[in-house]
Amino acid sequence: MFITGTDTGVGKTVVAALLGLIYRDAGLRVAYLKPVETGAVKQGEELVPGDTKFVAELLALADEPREMLCPYAFEPPVSPHLAALLAKRTVKVNNIRECYRYLERRYHAVIAEGAGGLLVPVGPTLMMADIARELGLPLLIVARPGLGTINHTLLTIAAALRADLQVLGVIINRYPENPGRVEKNNPKAITDFSGVPVLALVPEIPGFNPEQPDYKALEETARRVNETHRLAEKLAALASKRRPGS
Repeated sequence: MFITGTDTGVGKTVVAALLGLIYRDAGLRVAYLKPVETGAVKQGEELVPGDTKFVAELLALADEPREMLCPYAFEPPVSPHLAALLAKRTVKVNNIRECYRYLERRYHAVIAEGAGGLLVPVGPTLMMADIARELGLPLLIVARPGLGTINHTLLTIAAALRADLQVLGVIINRYPENPGRVEKNNPKAITDFSGVPVLALVPEIPGFNPEQPDYKALEETARRVNETHRLAEKLAALASKRRPGS
């Protein structure tokens, strides 16, 4: 699947990590692909993409070449198209596809994660939606729980359908322990107005820091989410219903 978000900072990477743990607990070997990452940190001569490093360590992918997990890493924390322009590099879909095929051959499942939302530009004529479509992957949309998320989520779904992308469902991240009226109503409203199911509500992980992640807290959250929402079962059922040729 390809994980996208309604905006930057909605927690796509944490959701990708939780899904990886859920798949792993189901007995699957799962890989992670971040086609483009900005805001990478220079460590000596190496440019380290933080999201990729975090998920790779969590899912025991450290032996894989980092360039296969993240073929395009850029230092400036800006839009991918601008980061590539500043680095005088061109993001090539064929290269991303080769990385995906490499991982697909070696693992039972591959979780790809975009940068920002679907309409984030990656190059002069390339958007994140184009990468998802070229990989032939259905979308899982990560959304916020509060006010404004109905509009943002419906816009993302509309953009996905316009780009001829299949949407598996929505996951609402950082769902509060004591939701108010807005948070309680949003999941139903999103489904009612779009026809796309909200598959799970992922709770806030108190004090979570991706630079010093609490792996035990992540594993516990993954277990709780799967038990509460039967997420692995839902995703397996949706995968079996994917349209022919997708």
